[in-house]
Amino acid sequence: MTESPLTAALAKFHKAVGTIHKGSRAQYGNFASLADVLSAIATPLADAGLAVTQTFIPTEGYTLLRTTLRHTSGETVDSDVPLITVNGRNALHDWGGAVTYQRRFSLLAALNLAAGIEDDDGDSADKAPAAAAAPAAKPQTVKKPPTPTQTSKPAA
Repeated sequence: MTESPLTAALAKFHKAVGTIHKGSRAQYGNFASLADVLSAIATPLADAGLAVTQTFIPTEGYTLLRTTLRHTSGETVDSDVPLITVNGRNALHDWGGAVTYQRRFSLLAALNLAAGIEDDDGDSADKAPAAAAAPAAKPQTVKKPPTPTQTSKPAA
């Protein structure tokens, strides 16, 4: 069985893509925005002969977000997810936020990536794990319940 051109290109991409930094801040902490993801993957994708497109497919009752990974050979892989929106104050704002959010997660999933994982060029595989120096444990005082002779009062 021969390796597909898309698979070989995806392996090349994974060797070249660096860390996707969490450069944005939200209510629950730092995250990688769509711009962070796109800037981290654009050059490694192109260098590997890959491109990603994201389009909408209207269906009855909802819209699908289709993420397509394309290779110069013509091979493609599609990933479809329903576009989830909420009904808030401004329908267009809510829709735009849902699109941006889901585009980011669909890209990461289609490329098997996660934001915030540091790229160490495989250096961590070359090092033996260092034994963690545990701080000296404080002796624990265990309180025992009093015995009957300790709690009884002297007779008067």
